[in-house]
Amino acid sequence: MKYLLLGMMLLGSFAASAGMDPQQLKQTIEQRLGVQVYLVDETPMPGLYMLGTAQGLLYTDARGDYVLQGTMLDLAHDMKNLTMLGLRQQRQLALAQIGERRVQLRAEQERHRVTLFTDLACSSCRTTLAELPVLQARGVSVQLLPVLGTFADLAEAQARWCDPRQFDALDLSDRLPETGCNEILAHHIGLSQWLGIKALPSWVLPNGDLVRGYQSPEQLLKILDHINAPANPSSSAS
Repeated sequence: MKYLLLGMMLLGSFAASAGMDPQQLKQTIEQRLGVQVYLVDETPMPGLYMLGTAQGLLYTDARGDYVLQGTMLDLAHDMKNLTMLGLRQQRQLALAQIGERRVQLRAEQERHRVTLFTDLACSSCRTTLAELPVLQARGVSVQLLPVLGTFADLAEAQARWCDPRQFDALDLSDRLPETGCNEILAHHIGLSQWLGIKALPSWVLPNGDLVRGYQSPEQLLKILDHINAPANPSSSAS
């Protein structure tokens, strides 16, 4: 079942002037491939379009007759990894749809902001949650987003995440409201489906990079401090 709200789908505003209908292209790809398309955008190559899906980025022509999957490099600009940049863009666009109602720990002297996709039931996720106060004390603000576990369903997730006692051990600055909590949670779960989050826990960094699996506070701080330094554009923290 898909929990992604309709308003979260982003289609390129360039389409009218380019003579391509992004909604039609979205529907064509979804019918032919059986994958949900959340983002349609142009690429620097004329006639080639980028599709954001839960299975990763795809490239297609304007009619959806041909599909490519792989890495696009810009050889004219130091082999810039356009696919990696597209994935970063997709994550940042998805997280921009969260809204003001969220679960969040704010650091008093904030140095970094990260997003943690987690399931409250998995063992490594519980370890990560227990260590969040360490990050908070060291200047890292963390917003929490739910991911449905392999055998979980929406009702189970709602029962956990919408329980006001669930996060009593954490110094939260923002919690999900009791009224409308189920709908907000379904919206947030849709974000994890859009981004194809499967490894738990997973972190999305300020630059849009995805870091999968358990990270100790020390490991995560090293990664966060590193992304502020100049980096090879063809590399990724994923």
